[in-house]
Amino acid sequence: MNGFFDFARKEGFPTQFPANKTAVTVDVLEAGLILASVMLILCFYMIIPGFRRKYQPVIFVRVTLSLLIGAILITSNFGQAWEVGEITTHTSYKAGAKEEILATVGVRLGLRSVNVTLLQTEDKKNSKLPGEKIDYNERFWWTWDQGLFGFGPYAGVLQQSFRQAQNRGLPLPILWVVDYFTMDGEGLRYGRHYRTAGWYAHIAMWAAFPCWLLANVLFISVIRYGAYFSALTGALQLLACLLWVVVRNPNPLIIPFEAGNITTKYGIHFWLTLISGTACVIIGIVIVFFDLRYPDDIALFFGIDPLADYEEYHLTASELAVVRQKVYSEVVRQKVYSDIGMVEFANPDVPDTDKTQPATRCVLKRRTTVRVAQKSLFRKPTTTAEDENEIPLYLNVPRQG
Repeated sequence: MNGFFDFARKEGFPTQFPANKTAVTVDVLEAGLILASVMLILCFYMIIPGFRRKYQPVIFVRVTLSLLIGAILITSNFGQAWEVGEITTHTSYKAGAKEEILATVGVRLGLRSVNVTLLQTEDKKNSKLPGEKIDYNERFWWTWDQGLFGFGPYAGVLQQSFRQAQNRGLPLPILWVVDYFTMDGEGLRYGRHYRTAGWYAHIAMWAAFPCWLLANVLFISVIRYGAYFSALTGALQLLACLLWVVVRNPNPLIIPFEAGNITTKYGIHFWLTLISGTACVIIGIVIVFFDLRYPDDIALFFGIDPLADYEEYHLTASELAVVRQKVYSEVVRQKVYSDIGMVEFANPDVPDTDKTQPATRCVLKRRTTVRVAQKSLFRKPTTTAEDENEIPLYLNVPRQG
């Protein structure tokens, strides 16, 4: 007796559904990395309303730039579009068959592998192979061993994958494209050169990732060091692009087909890495400039105590006079001595009366100094803030007004 729960079951066996074969139209790993980055950015955006309204734009800019650079670092490292190329042409589909199909053949080169796509573009009603679903996306890895010449057990990963693809009976256009990367002689060493370029470029990208992490950590402690590591992150990304351009095969990759040739051009991941590296270098330089010229403003931008970069120096009256004489500003190439406006407060161990002057005075001086570029080495008196809750009040620092 058949019941409701016997639907799609045969002879009492569990329910079985036919296989639903779908083409892989996107890189699953790349899509997962992008999704993880978007989720992380959204999580940080959700906590931004918890900050005071005047600080929310600052937090938004910092979070967006930092996580966007990190997402580009990871996705470009594992991405498959450092070089791309495609062509729409008539081509053979199977070995030994005279029928030809109109299809788009695409090549996508990454740091670790080459991706070859084959998509039928003509109407299926007019196709000479009506029963075939032609939508392929095959990846051939070359990480990281070149191996011996040939296709034996000691050959490289790419050569062995090519031989397995032949045994599986992949379409001829895919095998035709990959065959150019298996050759390793004379000037046809595309596989060797792209593997070497990917090896060095991926090392530079992996070196940039911890520099990016250190930059984010140092931005909440020592701003200038964070700027240095930010610029180093950008320099390593630019180095990865340079290595990819220089180490790859000097002969351009040209794969002939009936309708023309497949020629590659730099893809989205190459340009993203180049733009991100340039932006990191510029950001690092700008932050160093602001740290030298406007240390208090940049400290408040990153939410750091403005006095964290200063140290106390106890000077006698004679030493203080010498320091005042050394500080000058240059106007029309003439030395004009002026007051440096240092934060000075009396030594509490020495009584300060009308008849007795303190034996020493304390000044605040920056730990690291660049005398040529830095606006001031000494901390000036703090001005009165409209909202005392926004800026901390230092009891040992005299206030103006």
